[in-house]
Amino acid sequence: MLLLHTVRLQVDRDDRWRWTLEASNDFSVRNAYNFLSANPPLALSVHVASLWHKDVPLKVVLFAWRLFQDKLPTKDNLHRCGVLDRESMLCVAGCGSFESSQHLFLHCNIFGAVWYFIYRWLGISAVIPAQVTDHFNQFSVSGGIAKTRCSISQVIWYATVWKIWKERNNRHFNDKECSISQVVDKIKSLAFRWLREKFPTLPFNYHGWWLGPFTMLGIGW
Repeated sequence: MLLLHTVRLQVDRDDRWRWTLEASNDFSVRNAYNFLSANPPLALSVHVASLWHKDVPLKVVLFAWRLFQDKLPTKDNLHRCGVLDRESMLCVAGCGSFESSQHLFLHCNIFGAVWYFIYRWLGISAVIPAQVTDHFNQFSVSGGIAKTRCSISQVIWYATVWKIWKERNNRHFNDKECSISQVVDKIKSLAFRWLREKFPTLPFNYHGWWLGPFTMLGIGW
């Protein structure tokens, strides 16, 4: 009500978009480019070349971009925006902690357990870092430093955070939930489908992928 108090509607004028960086209020690509070029880029600890993964759907890459900047509508962010009160900030998994990006995707007793099964599937062991960006960097080389292995590790990472977010929303908005093992199965299937669409000649089948992707890839990859 306070925000709308000073608004005065003008019935004799049509609604239109205004670009406030131009005196004419008209948008131009040149003006937008000059504005973006004059501002320093956001400091991210994730290399841009790794972020924009060609084997992952664009909507998932953009989702991860928002995750790295902590711009997802998690409950702590909604609280900071005044959308939720403090009592509504608890994690949807029912673990009793406040929901933040770091908690939801890494350290929740429920959703965070997904990584345990992913690690076991890949045959690796690791201590999960505190920050999502650090976890992405760590996971990228979890299967080895060879370029193909790093790329496949990143595809699996994207599939994992995407399915965690989808499961979170399904529990929150639809009051439905899958077991952690079901979420892990969905991650395996999704990552396999992404890779198969890009590389139909990959040297393993679905059964081999399910048993362990790096085992099937062999030493030469």
